[in-house]
Amino acid sequence: MDFLFNTILVSDLEKSFNFYKDIIGLNLEKRFKTDKEVEIIFLEDSKGSSLELIKYGSNQDIDKNIKSKVKIGFAVDNLDQTIKDLKDKRIEIIEGPVEIKNGRFIDIKDPNGVLIGLYDFE
Repeated sequence: MDFLFNTILVSDLEKSFNFYKDIIGLNLEKRFKTDKEVEIIFLEDSKGSSLELIKYGSNQDIDKNIKSKVKIGFAVDNLDQTIKDLKDKRIEIIEGPVEIKNGRFIDIKDPNGVLIGLYDFE
């Protein structure tokens, strides 16, 4: 697996964006809203490592099953094989597979409850 990014669920997107941009020195990679009133900002350092900030809209329920406000993303070569391997190891899939613009992903949790996204891009 290859490391992709960290995600932080935030309550104040602008304040968080300005902190990571102005204080930490990350650069804006992209910013967009989904059709579900979710706003996402990707920031990047000089080496290409990414941080994703997510703000759910006021009418969005964040999954009660997910207590972590942090998510770590990894790329996998074959999501179907990864799902099989996880099931063999009795690792629960929290969400997915979910179809996205350029691939699919699933979410699992680490032993501490940190959300882990496993992404398979086309």
